[in-house]
Amino acid sequence: MRYHFVVNGYADDVLRQMEEQMGFAQKYLNGMEQGEAIIYCRSAEDVQRLERHHSKEAVLISAREYAPEAVLHGLCDRIADGGLYIFGNDDAGTELSVRMAARLSGSSITEAESLWLSEESAGDSELINKIHVMKMVYANHMEAAFVMEREPYCISLARGAASQELRMGSFVIKEEISCENMAEHIVSQEFYPEALAGGLDEAKVILAAGRGVKNKENMAVIDKTARGLKAEVAVSRPAAMNAWKPMNRLIGVSGAMVGPEVCITAGVSGAAAFYAGIEKSKFIVAINTDEKAPIMKMANVAIVDDFLPIMEELNNICK
Repeated sequence: MRYHFVVNGYADDVLRQMEEQMGFAQKYLNGMEQGEAIIYCRSAEDVQRLERHHSKEAVLISAREYAPEAVLHGLCDRIADGGLYIFGNDDAGTELSVRMAARLSGSSITEAESLWLSEESAGDSELINKIHVMKMVYANHMEAAFVMEREPYCISLARGAASQELRMGSFVIKEEISCENMAEHIVSQEFYPEALAGGLDEAKVILAAGRGVKNKENMAVIDKTARGLKAEVAVSRPAAMNAWKPMNRLIGVSGAMVGPEVCITAGVSGAAAFYAGIEKSKFIVAINTDEKAPIMKMANVAIVDDFLPIMEELNNICK
């Protein structure tokens, strides 16, 4: 069986997605044959400008503007022999992996964490391939295993997958499929990109607030302290759901996966889904009134106290 990367060449973070695809393949797909990458993009020039690759050869599905229907048309026309197709973890990858599998009567899993291949007897010495995929379910409280039985196998990756440095150089483009006429119904469109992580991905210091901050007014204290520390502000899911900060400040498996030099948490309990987002931090400081909160055991320094006096002292130090 061969596997193929499906790459969103329209995305601003295309290199990061490619790094995660390559890391996933190196970790879980040893022994499988790699096929060409399939890149949906505006033009071959956009692909060459990347100056990085994770497959020797690539097939391009090109259109001036991104339109899911046009990309699906190109994908479904190109795929004839099944195999495994690995999409990125953005919205486009999630949508296209499911829709492509449905159109081709295959199997799909979104937000895949890990994967392995098995062979089972189908009688008369015939062996059939089955792909097993692990992913988080029930609001990330449980890990579940799924079996994919019908080709093509289409998966999109979970956020925060292990990444691998890309190879220098450009893809060798073996074929370009123009889908420009499939997007003729689009008269005009304009994208307004949101700040996907609010600076969290590259932040060296992060100050993360949780339910224990109590209300939106107290977030002003967090903001003030963050400015003094030159830190980015982040929140846990309860704080985000209470609209204390926008969703692009959410940390965890359904938000940003970060690895700052220092992460300070205030009023965060430390649920598994949140901790997965900060576990790559080099140093973690936890502030919580509950000494038995899970985050206290995970932190390098644990402070049992209300967060307000701690923030006040930090503000005094930063003056």
